[in-house]
Amino acid sequence: MDLLMLDFDCSEDTEGVVCWDALAQPHPRHNGALLHEVAQVLAWAHGFDAQGPGPLEDGANWDFDLQATLHPSGPNPQVTRLVFEADKGHCAMQAADLALPLALSLSLSGKPGFAQAFRERWGAP
Repeated sequence: MDLLMLDFDCSEDTEGVVCWDALAQPHPRHNGALLHEVAQVLAWAHGFDAQGPGPLEDGANWDFDLQATLHPSGPNPQVTRLVFEADKGHCAMQAADLALPLALSLSLSGKPGFAQAFRERWGAP
């Protein structure tokens, strides 16, 4: 893949819907790079389809789920607010949180046309 911080696992159902799941827990000094890479992938996905993400069963071509947890291996892990701002093309989170240990999960799912384009763009499995 053309990505350094995200390593996707891939699954496909019988209807050709593909789901890529990535988990990352970098050293805090790499949190900014991780968020930048996530933003690149999601900006590309938003550019793929003007309709944008949404439930595939309702007719959308792709969807995503983005989660982040601070202090993931500590005694008090906290889910933090992490938002992809499509109009700005970046992931937003409180700047102070960038210095803390972070675990991030990104799941992307898409119909066959999206899946083929994603594979071609990112070299995904």
